[in-house]
Amino acid sequence: MNERNLICFTKVYLLGNIHRAAKELYLSAQAVSKIINRLEEELGEKLFIRTKNGLYPTPFADRLKERADIILLQYAKIRDDFSESSLQEIPVLRIASTYAVLKYLSLDFIKEFYEQYPEIRLNFVEYPEYPIYEMLKKGQLDLAFLPETTDMNEFDFMFCFSHKYCAVMNISHPLAKKEVLEYKDLNQIPIALKGREYATFPANIIRFAKGGLTPDIQLETSDDSLIVDAAKKNWCVGLTADYLAMEYADSQTAIRPFTDESFARNIFLAWRKEHKLTLYAQRFIEFMKEWKEKNM
Repeated sequence: MNERNLICFTKVYLLGNIHRAAKELYLSAQAVSKIINRLEEELGEKLFIRTKNGLYPTPFADRLKERADIILLQYAKIRDDFSESSLQEIPVLRIASTYAVLKYLSLDFIKEFYEQYPEIRLNFVEYPEYPIYEMLKKGQLDLAFLPETTDMNEFDFMFCFSHKYCAVMNISHPLAKKEVLEYKDLNQIPIALKGREYATFPANIIRFAKGGLTPDIQLETSDDSLIVDAAKKNWCVGLTADYLAMEYADSQTAIRPFTDESFARNIFLAWRKEHKLTLYAQRFIEFMKEWKEKNM
């Protein structure tokens, strides 16, 4: 599934007709039909009901359309962000990251980089992982901070840091009485967590399934402060990174680790294989190595 496939799916969804969609996309009807068939095979669900009057979206197509709009918007935003950098005379390094990496590194990281390399500027933006993968593959990014799901066949990478996940809740919540939590403690408990545009979402679902519990997901969001706020107000138990929980917590918030030590996220700096790095990208990688050794 990539940007082109999602654009094709969206066009068919809106027009309800393969031939009309193909005409607007400057593709053959056969090519559009193959893309829809591949999406259905990949997702394991029918997206359209085919009738003599056209195509009618299934509930699965409705859900995919909602997610596709979000992802395609992120692609557009990334292009907008980086197109401005080409107008500047000073060299700009294009770096995208999965959520909250820059908050972890802190502004001191950027300040220290500028002190060491005043001739370079960083265009540092944050998006869900999926559009970042595609932009990096296409060479529209110089570097990217990504979780360990990075494709080792396409990218070279360098380990940067790791952090653990925890649960946050109001101090009056029954789970706040526990020192540590297990997944089964979250059974049928309202949960707030990162949305399905992020790799952490399916990872959480797999952990819940292995623990034999049925999650009651009330809030999916990209905003960790909102996850913690939902916990503060005793609406949900929030799942977030430990350093973000501490960042947003207050005296009414309890933070609890999980017994499973593997409930963690490793972050890597990635770049395309068999692609010559610019001098500026090489300097950033070296800086990251030095900063990691000094600060981790």
